[in-house]
Amino acid sequence: MTTIAIASLLPTRLNANGDAENAAVLAVRARWRGHDASVIAANAPTELPEDVHAIVVGSCDDPSLAATLGALLPFRARLIAAVEAGVPIVAVANGWKLLTERVEMTRGEWVEGLGIVSGESPLRERRSSDDLVVDVLPDGQLPAGTRLVGYENHARDFTPGVGVAPLGRTVHGRGNGNGSEGAIVGAFIGTHLHGPVLAKNPVLADHVLAQALVLAGGAHDGAQVSDARLDALDAYAAHARDQIVASLSH
Repeated sequence: MTTIAIASLLPTRLNANGDAENAAVLAVRARWRGHDASVIAANAPTELPEDVHAIVVGSCDDPSLAATLGALLPFRARLIAAVEAGVPIVAVANGWKLLTERVEMTRGEWVEGLGIVSGESPLRERRSSDDLVVDVLPDGQLPAGTRLVGYENHARDFTPGVGVAPLGRTVHGRGNGNGSEGAIVGAFIGTHLHGPVLAKNPVLADHVLAQALVLAGGAHDGAQVSDARLDALDAYAAHARDQIVASLSH
């Protein structure tokens, strides 16, 4: 049994689309495989444990964007240290955008983000609200051919900087605005996929969980142990993804 600590940053502020619950998804998948997993609601850097094995950053609505940026800034040093230590981080929509270098708050008004991810987040002409289907690229961290499904609801695109790879290419939806979706830097994943993304896409959840378990000293295949409850959940998620993709072809 491996013991892991999963931190959810500002879970009350950063849960506009249920994305803070990605932490609960990781914890349940770990526990049902026989591991010990705790979820820590971190509302200040002092509430982050010294040994944290995964971090979830959910999303906020646009009216609270400036206040949320102020609340996230004290976490900057800890987030940089986590990235350098290889801690898997899943950041969604506005929570992710606030971790970039620059964010366009209103037309022509830019503010500095936390600079955890190289790139910037410009405003779109119109908000993008639609199903989002993404195929993982062959050179990505996930198995080639992996299809991710979720819902996007964002007013900003993402322009990647140096060293930032996309999570995949968009099959349906806007994504980053350039035919790609998301951002990967080491163990950091940024995405527009709501759902929560880890509940709808178990392959991605287990990819993050495997990194967390290895970081905690566990086996590299600790996220692959079979469990009947997970099998049932994963079949349900697969059916939901298939239904979404099928509806888009009509």
